[in-house]
Amino acid sequence: MDKEIFYNLNFHKDEFKFFGIFTSQKNLMETPKNPEKLKEFPFLKKLEEKIEMGKRPDAPENKIKRYYQKGSSQIAKKMGEESVEMVIASEQGSDENFLEEAADVFFYYLMSLHARGFTLRDVLKILKRRHNKNKKQS
Repeated sequence: MDKEIFYNLNFHKDEFKFFGIFTSQKNLMETPKNPEKLKEFPFLKKLEEKIEMGKRPDAPENKIKRYYQKGSSQIAKKMGEESVEMVIASEQGSDENFLEEAADVFFYYLMSLHARGFTLRDVLKILKRRHNKNKKQS
């Protein structure tokens, strides 16, 4: 049986919590049986902090700092390159390769947001607003 990791975002007012749900059957509409037992997923916050720190002049030399030094257009180009690789991987059938490419896209997506002064929270607010608007129209 194929299993996958997928995630649940909990929206409450303007606060967002990221929860991981592990080893569920492939069913993207499935909801957790015990949502109160979900644990917060702190890695995302740490990753965004690391990305933000890479913009500082005194940041240690690493991949993140080097991309910031190249500029936001280079970050966007890298995100586009990784997106194309993800599309190709989606057609090739290897779930592992597809997820690796998706992780690359997500990483450069976060970098692109931070390069423009935004965070994932800003995007989630828009998605929440759209979701609430669509709920009201239904």
